[in-house]
Amino acid sequence: MRTTRPARAAVVALALPLLLAACGTSDGAAADAPTSTGAAAQGEPITVTDARGEEITLDAPAERVVALEWAQVEMVQTLGVDPVGVSDPTGYTSWVGTAAPLASETVDVGLRREPSVEAIADLEPDLIVGVLTSVPEGALEQLERVAPVVLMAGADASDPLGRVTEDFTTIATALGKEDVAQDVLDDLDARLADNAATLEAAGLAGTPVVLTSPYSDGANLTIRMHGPRTAVQAVAERMGLAAAWTDPGDDAYGLANIDLEGLTQLPADTRFLYWGNDDEDDVVTTALAGNAVWESLPFVQAGHVHRAAVGIWAYGGPASMMAWSDDLVAQLTAEA
Repeated sequence: MRTTRPARAAVVALALPLLLAACGTSDGAAADAPTSTGAAAQGEPITVTDARGEEITLDAPAERVVALEWAQVEMVQTLGVDPVGVSDPTGYTSWVGTAAPLASETVDVGLRREPSVEAIADLEPDLIVGVLTSVPEGALEQLERVAPVVLMAGADASDPLGRVTEDFTTIATALGKEDVAQDVLDDLDARLADNAATLEAAGLAGTPVVLTSPYSDGANLTIRMHGPRTAVQAVAERMGLAAAWTDPGDDAYGLANIDLEGLTQLPADTRFLYWGNDDEDDVVTTALAGNAVWESLPFVQAGHVHRAAVGIWAYGGPASMMAWSDDLVAQLTAEA
């Protein structure tokens, strides 16, 4: 059980450089779902169990929160609490900020999965949240000397939307915001149902869709495919759409990487959505422009290619999933 926090000076003395991990995905199966116990009123102790199986007890609902991963940043803000510290807030604004804009007073506490123990200690938080891969093992003890640390599994391809719900409700319990969380989850269900009705009325039910992320390294092109076990595709299927890409992908995020030739496996009537970002090069309009294989694809010839999810985190919480659902409707109905 984690409950205590020493003086900041002792923590800073122990601070070590942390290892930077690749962003966006993690390999391997997700851990068991975090759970929470109780719904403490303001000022009462709260206990949650995180993805490590650790019971973490807070003396009261957390108010000063540091979030080490963008999904958790989004979740904390959606629950009505502005985090005092965030990993890579510039990147968050670029990739996530449309769904849940960042609080202006938030402090940068380092890169995702390379947090600064000293910067976090300076903020004197009463809770640090992230995912299992947010903190290198050698730094976890240091952070636990600053404040209680709650780590989510972050992803589970066997039940991607279930994972979103579990992580969101665990954080809500730690913040004393269970009622707010339930309202948000109800809103998510209602939004998906409403958007499904809109697509059906437009004659788009059953349309195969896929969200992709093309990357170009010189002449080499890699395309990250969000398959049927990703959260974004689960949202699409809740809206009555079909999976254009059916490979199950990895066991955490449900992702697979292919080359350009792999796109020939997609159905002719696919709606091909690629993840746009205003701060990144648009590979589709640059590296793919004039490519014979690309331009021969039926969905390209039919004009069913859409730059989508700009400022929406594909690995995010309920706010991101609602924004993605709305964007899907906007992109697909714009074809008519």
